[in-house]
Amino acid sequence: MSVSSPEANKALVLAHYDAVTNRHDPDAIRAQITSDFFDHAANAAMTADQVIAHSAALHATFGELNAVCEGIIAEGDTVAARVVWRGVHNGPWRGIAPTGKRIEFRGMTFWRIRDGRIAERWAEVDFASLERQLKG
Repeated sequence: MSVSSPEANKALVLAHYDAVTNRHDPDAIRAQITSDFFDHAANAAMTADQVIAHSAALHATFGELNAVCEGIIAEGDTVAARVVWRGVHNGPWRGIAPTGKRIEFRGMTFWRIRDGRIAERWAEVDFASLERQLKG
């Protein structure tokens, strides 16, 4: 078991945001997460294919989707990131029909890295703000 440097861990998390949100890159996603990846926000283990399906669904719902990291800190095997997502509401989201509105919402996520791959994710995303934008 190897331990990655904090800088390498931050680079991995930034690359993961890029693969999932900015580019929808299934091959990169497969290379970035462990086979036993666990998403605490979903309270579920997720395969790479499930993460890829989640990415595809995000892109189907929000066109021009991108994520920008506004702050990132790493210590040991843990990375914390503060991120803003932006896009256009083009598909249904939580029962809300597409509005065509430009949206922006933020969140903070902790990631645990093991052997140069992402093993766990804890996310707190401000979906209440997103919902207000879509309904307002």
